[in-house]
Amino acid sequence: MILLPRPREINEKKGHFILSHETRIILEPRCSYNDFESARLLQEEIEKAAALHVNIIKAFDRYDRDCIFLKLEPENYEKESYKLDIAPDNIEITAGESSGLFYGIQTLRQLIRLNGACIPCMTVNDAPYFAYRGYLFDITRGKMPTLDNLKELADRLSFYKINQLQLYVEYTFAYKHHSEVWIKSDPITAEEILELDEYCKKRNVELVPCMSTFSHLYDLLDSNSFKELSEMDRSIGRPFTWYNRMRYHILDASNPKSIELVRNMLDEYIPLFSSNKFNICCDETFDLGMGKSKALADKIGVGKLYVNFVNEIIKHVKSHGKKVMLWGDIILKYPDYIKYLPTDVEFLNWYYYDKAKEEDIKIFSDLGFKQYVCPSVSGFSRLVNQLDLSFHNIAEMTSYGKKHGAIGVLNTDWGDSGHINFFASSIPGMIYGASLSWSPDDKESIDIVDSGISILEFGEKSGNLVSLLRELCRQDKIIWNNIAFWRDYKVYGKPMLEGVIKEFTEVSEDDLVKSANKAMEISRQILALSNNVPENRKLDMQEFYLSARGVALMQALSLIIKKYDFKQDIKTFVYSPWELAEMLEYWLYDFIILWRKRNKESELYRIREAFMQICDILRNY
Repeated sequence: MILLPRPREINEKKGHFILSHETRIILEPRCSYNDFESARLLQEEIEKAAALHVNIIKAFDRYDRDCIFLKLEPENYEKESYKLDIAPDNIEITAGESSGLFYGIQTLRQLIRLNGACIPCMTVNDAPYFAYRGYLFDITRGKMPTLDNLKELADRLSFYKINQLQLYVEYTFAYKHHSEVWIKSDPITAEEILELDEYCKKRNVELVPCMSTFSHLYDLLDSNSFKELSEMDRSIGRPFTWYNRMRYHILDASNPKSIELVRNMLDEYIPLFSSNKFNICCDETFDLGMGKSKALADKIGVGKLYVNFVNEIIKHVKSHGKKVMLWGDIILKYPDYIKYLPTDVEFLNWYYYDKAKEEDIKIFSDLGFKQYVCPSVSGFSRLVNQLDLSFHNIAEMTSYGKKHGAIGVLNTDWGDSGHINFFASSIPGMIYGASLSWSPDDKESIDIVDSGISILEFGEKSGNLVSLLRELCRQDKIIWNNIAFWRDYKVYGKPMLEGVIKEFTEVSEDDLVKSANKAMEISRQILALSNNVPENRKLDMQEFYLSARGVALMQALSLIIKKYDFKQDIKTFVYSPWELAEMLEYWLYDFIILWRKRNKESELYRIREAFMQICDILRNY
């Protein structure tokens, strides 16, 4: 049986409960309006899956037959736990509080989605392992989703029992007096956050504010308004590149105006959220003490300089009654200074690759700090998410989190290099993260998980879709990040990193040709599956199809780059430079159409510019 996350205990029984026009959803009197909203989600699921409209009522007790009874017993159930009992005559969901009822309803919705009106009898006893099961979504590095898309994300997260959502913001909120900074990005507004916060609460998702307050402030510190506060002046007067945006760009911690700026931004942002938490970030401050703050760093040490500035931010956030979260990477470099931070800070311990560092997770545990483990859906700098890497990373990090007493999991979806990958590409990794956040000991095989996600999430009844996507990501030999570096070299004269050069030169001609052809074949297979998915997943399929075409074209482009820029003796090309330029332009045209279906215009212009430059280069070979 495919249920995601896998419940703690399932006891299957004989028989089926058959939904009919006589079925009622009954709320017991203690149920709140939020429980009524949850019941409506169940009502909608039944209508979609079984073409039946069932009424919702309140009553003191369940009917003898044909009812789905929602019951609260606060004295008998731990937080978020529930019992789902499906018998031939009735279905009963019992929980101690509304969140438990909500999660029991999600499990029943999954069973209805899989079985329609004929639901197999069983008893499910369930509760999560990790109290906090989060998802971080980057809305800064190129792509600003529409409010409707963010609500869709909340719906999809809650269906898999995720209970936190963080939207990562550097400069893409419409701060007062910061118009010079955010005008390029179609920022999220205060009204949108207020509406989304309320929407999330109805789905038992806590919208946790997440704001970069120390580092990764390229657009802020590149502006005329705030450039004096930059530690290094790295970007002033230089052309924009995605790589340059990522290169730290931190505040001058020795300048009192820096903390004043941060306080003003916090005062504007904090009131918009009902959450009692705030993620201040403060990661990757690698330039600290190397520029304007060098004199102070030489005097007191870089580690002390870091904790002093961070403590000022923490103090201000706590003055508004919020718990503070921050990334743990920098303080791990200065472990002797952890003792200078408040003991109630919650660390976000991130690692996104193979071979996670267990010792880094153990450090915070040994010192008595609360922490989340933070894996990734592995979509950053890619056209398609790397599912093999993502699933391995999620499994490893959740395992270490359980071993060392982490209080939560925060799965991350970053948008480096323009956030070119589509929304749907991150969904399999999101679901796998949700599953292991709820049940970290689930040992279901990847093949079964892939099939389950295909059927349950995308409505693809053969169960082959996600395995196709997994095969597609294996064809992405030269990823978008490397193409972007090559573009910077050709257009702006920026030297390519040694690792990028190595990947271009060492990948074989044969591998690139095979991958280009295989990716195009996968695109046709995805297209063939598209007829068999529900209407509300057609857009996902369009995104998968276009991603597969894009992977094929990037591998074809890499063959041309190997010949003309690395002077390798390439014998076989998938397309000539002129043919490829035209194909990329048609691909870009389709990409723009799809981008606009889920996102604001935001920084689409940067991707368009990059591809136009690439096509111009191709026509000049």
